[in-house]
Amino acid sequence: MAEQLSRYRNSDSEAEPPQAVDAEAHSRAVAEYLGDMIGQLESMARVQGLDLLVYLLSMARVEAETTARDKGSRRRSSV
Repeated sequence: MAEQLSRYRNSDSEAEPPQAVDAEAHSRAVAEYLGDMIGQLESMARVQGLDLLVYLLSMARVEAETTARDKGSRRRSSV
């Protein structure tokens, strides 16, 4: 996550103030990290046959991935 965040902090953007870029990049990095962590929990639940938890964690993972992707596309479209 720190690697992703530093990459976004170092990127150029004249369309937005630096604070907005940093906040957006940080939110995206957090969403990506959460997606990864939730994916691991989902795998653990699947191995144990915890079907309802697998379903709920899957929904949370998809939401995190969608949020990260959306924040990334908004950032690229404003550059």
